[in-house]
Amino acid sequence: MNIPNREKDRTVRPPISVLIHLSALILFGLPTIAVLGQDKPTEVAQPQIQVQPQPATTTPTTATPAGANADDENYVSPLKTKGLTSEFNRAVLIDPEISKKFSTNKKGWLNDWIRVGAYVRPRYEDRENLGFDRANKGNVSRIMQTTQLFFILDPSPYFTMKVNIQDARVWGGETPASVGDVRANTFASTGNFVIPGQASINPAGATSIREAWFMIKKLPLDAKIQIGRQIPVYGDQRLIGGANWTINGLSFDGARIMFDRDSFNIHFFGYKLVSNASGPNNVLSASSPITYTDPTTGKTVTTTGNPDQYLAGTYNTVKAKDWFLVDLYSFGVLTHKTPISPAGTLTTPSAAGADLTPNAWNKQQNNLITSGFRISNRTVGNYQSATHWAGWDWTLEAAWQSGATGARVDNLVAGQDVTLPLTVNGVTYNGSVAGTKNQKYAGEFFVLQSGYTFFERLRLGIQYQYASGDHNRTDATNSTFQTIANPRFGIIPYFNNVAGLSENIGVKNLISKSVHMSYKSEQYGTFFVSYYSNDKAQVQDAWYAINGTANTGASTEANNGVTNSSGQTVYTLGKLGKNIYNEFDLAWNYVISEYTSVWLGAGFLTAGSAVKNQKNALYTYTVGNDGSVTLTPTAVLNHMTTPSVYGPAGAASQAKMFYVQFNALF
Repeated sequence: MNIPNREKDRTVRPPISVLIHLSALILFGLPTIAVLGQDKPTEVAQPQIQVQPQPATTTPTTATPAGANADDENYVSPLKTKGLTSEFNRAVLIDPEISKKFSTNKKGWLNDWIRVGAYVRPRYEDRENLGFDRANKGNVSRIMQTTQLFFILDPSPYFTMKVNIQDARVWGGETPASVGDVRANTFASTGNFVIPGQASINPAGATSIREAWFMIKKLPLDAKIQIGRQIPVYGDQRLIGGANWTINGLSFDGARIMFDRDSFNIHFFGYKLVSNASGPNNVLSASSPITYTDPTTGKTVTTTGNPDQYLAGTYNTVKAKDWFLVDLYSFGVLTHKTPISPAGTLTTPSAAGADLTPNAWNKQQNNLITSGFRISNRTVGNYQSATHWAGWDWTLEAAWQSGATGARVDNLVAGQDVTLPLTVNGVTYNGSVAGTKNQKYAGEFFVLQSGYTFFERLRLGIQYQYASGDHNRTDATNSTFQTIANPRFGIIPYFNNVAGLSENIGVKNLISKSVHMSYKSEQYGTFFVSYYSNDKAQVQDAWYAINGTANTGASTEANNGVTNSSGQTVYTLGKLGKNIYNEFDLAWNYVISEYTSVWLGAGFLTAGSAVKNQKNALYTYTVGNDGSVTLTPTAVLNHMTTPSVYGPAGAASQAKMFYVQFNALF
């Protein structure tokens, strides 16, 4: 079993301007650096537990035959002679045994420097009522498949390249049928076209490039530069990772520069997450401004698109011999501007980011800066040592967020929001008499995970995870911790970095306490058992889904009701609840052969007070502009007089999910 190395970089809360310039430097300046020849340090051995690929600390020394030049036809890639590093295994989540075999497999090499590979992963999922709703259960049953075909080229000690073609689809899906297609009757309900930026029926399958990068090595100071579409992986992947548990996973377009040594790693990176500009020859960005004809109304529609967005920063590691390592990082999700729609019109001062100027883009920028550290004893030396301490593993990580949300909020007068009518260009608004100010990010994150492995088979572990919430999301501080790239799952056996196999909750406004047990048998595979208790950090804040959006209406909240057509806010008349839900998970992983494995898993969820109080409430209330309060009966109360065809409304106490997955990697 193989525990890949971790890439680590470091900075502490750099100014936003520094991150912007760093991003520009990496994206546009570094490719011009000349290639110079310097020897690299020998790669550090990898631990024997984790599976999810982590960044390699160093590249193996070149196995060039005596008397042969680096560019000689007799050059033999060290990736062939010594095995692939974790850099080439980031697009898959696979068993440790198969990962080790994949890294050292010689059959995939076409010659001494070209390797081909393939990965096929079908997965069946059944998800039953994860919203805890008695009337609308929203059950999902589907089979999905991820397929990859990749090529690795390592022709020189100065240059390496990887291209990974990936297809992600739902079984039974097909591309749209066009006019005149003989399949038109079979696929009549499938959309015929897709317009970027417009909600439409998309094809069920998507084939794209998951990875396409090249690496220039042996640069001054023994640096390496990786440029192109890549999968950055850092730490336990709680903040930045490949999200390989999902059907399509994550990858980013950009570049990074790496200084890797035996005792430390320094990485700088810059990735472009969103582009507001399309390319020539009909190469489109889904976030660019477009003009199209709405097929339903026949009207011409123009969108402003989404602003450019970047992920830039640094992640560093210092290694205290074999005892422990310290990660230090700081990076920003930098959004160029916030769009105001429709273009050329004013928005109300209370709207997020309104600046009372008739332009298409807001002057305020949304820049989320996350800085923190991670300390862990999960090092190669500890796992390989003969002492009784070798069975104990622990990780402590903490992060803090700063920057501006892009919104402006009213200044308060004696704790009150005092407004007066304000007319701009003939339009009257209620403006704050004390002016406005930027809303700031102030999220916090903390996790402690530890366990002990007995007899190299049985591991007992615990985890405590805290992600701050916000007791008032309308004031000048946004205290809800913001997830970054949302990796969801990380490394085996610690692969569940969130709060349950169901993936039914995000790391925002969350206190998650859990216990874990795993047992690796000689003949029957590995068994996993986990229990999670998921509570709100702030009862006034929402329950957030795995994608980071608030489950408005699914949990009691004191300051975030639903806005009706009159611009008023509708609140639920119910007691605030703290416990969201609890989850009990069972899983089993079994290696069938050196290339294949099967995984089974099930999760059983029980709704808590935060969900039940909301869904079982009898009334909602609306506060009018004049301070009046209007009560409205909910579906729970209405069902008593007019029964619903879906059954009684209210909270369902139980939910569950099940999956079975096959993995094949060559």
